[in-house]
Amino acid sequence: MKKIGHIIVGLILTLNSSLFQCAAVPQIQQAVDVLLPCEYVLMEQGSAGLSFTRQKMTLVLRNLTVTEEQQSDPLPEYQTPEDTEVPIFEATVNLPPLPFVERLLHVECEGEEIPCEFTPLYSKFYIAHIRLPEINIALVAKAESDVDPDQPLSEKSIIPLTADILISSSPPSQMASVSKEVNLNCQVWGDVEDVDIEWHLQKEGKGKKINPEEDSHISIEQKKQEWKEDSSLTIDKLTVHYEGTYICAVSLGLHRLQQILQLKIKEPPRVTLSLIKDPVPSVICHTDRYYPLDVEVEWLLNGAPLTDTTPVTSSHRRNSDGTYNLFSQLQVSIPAPGASSHKYTCVVSHVSSEEPILIDIIVSPPEPSLLFQIICFTSSLILLAFMLKAIHMFARTVPHGVEKDKKLS
Repeated sequence: MKKIGHIIVGLILTLNSSLFQCAAVPQIQQAVDVLLPCEYVLMEQGSAGLSFTRQKMTLVLRNLTVTEEQQSDPLPEYQTPEDTEVPIFEATVNLPPLPFVERLLHVECEGEEIPCEFTPLYSKFYIAHIRLPEINIALVAKAESDVDPDQPLSEKSIIPLTADILISSSPPSQMASVSKEVNLNCQVWGDVEDVDIEWHLQKEGKGKKINPEEDSHISIEQKKQEWKEDSSLTIDKLTVHYEGTYICAVSLGLHRLQQILQLKIKEPPRVTLSLIKDPVPSVICHTDRYYPLDVEVEWLLNGAPLTDTTPVTSSHRRNSDGTYNLFSQLQVSIPAPGASSHKYTCVVSHVSSEEPILIDIIVSPPEPSLLFQIICFTSSLILLAFMLKAIHMFARTVPHGVEKDKKLS
């Protein structure tokens, strides 16, 4: 009974401790306003084709929510000015807390310059494109009156809007190596009851819808919540063929929107160096499985650039996974016996590596041949035998009397 009592007490203390820990990290929500310098972009059709006019403006995002662990002083609420030098669009955002609001606040407070474009869509709708290094944001906003997409704004314009739809994608651009796993993410915020999300790949002027059933290395996961739908595209074994522009296409009611994500491949070369002696002494630098094509191969002799010899370099040869191979062959001279060795260095520069790749090989003077060693050894034996025989013959020619006299004396 005592044991059972101790166990119950322990459970109660554990539960109380857990509750205390949860209560120790309160989640406090606070409404904030964010001001971003933007450009109002109009598309014009002229004799030379499409052109764009750009006009400076200010985008105000009202009613954004940040979540904090402790109470802090409220941020000052934005007050609409009575007069303005540039057009102002004030968008009241009717969305749940967004995870990147603090990042937008940092942009405003630090005066960070980021691309921000505001464009009329149709009827009363506008779209704002906000591009951060780590995330792209597209916000759809509705004005109280219809939009004339062909008319520039008055510098005194102050236009109120409401925003109920937001799309975010990350990362906007990423670099990856062959065989790695990559993830591309797209989120729709707002009333997502009838949202439809598709993924497309644009490459070399051609586009296609991505269907995971046609490629075992691609999977798409969809997660829907009350105010949000996530779509995540995963490539589990990357090859060069997956490089390109990925488009997250969103259909929601009358809206047809998209987010663009760039996937680039950079594979560092694998460099090896070898020496061949026939038919002509040469060193060969093999540069294998690199991507993209931007590669340079240089040679050093004892640490100094070569000036009197021109290497022979092959063309790029493509592998089945899209990477490339290349070799550079340099004719060399073998040092004479007894001379110092030569150090040849292959220097490979590629966009995937910040520093060049250096591989060395030592070209040494030739070792004495086996026949030469046998001749030297045989000659030594003959010379030794001759010397022993000469000593023996000399000993026999010495008179015995001389030896006795030497002993007596």
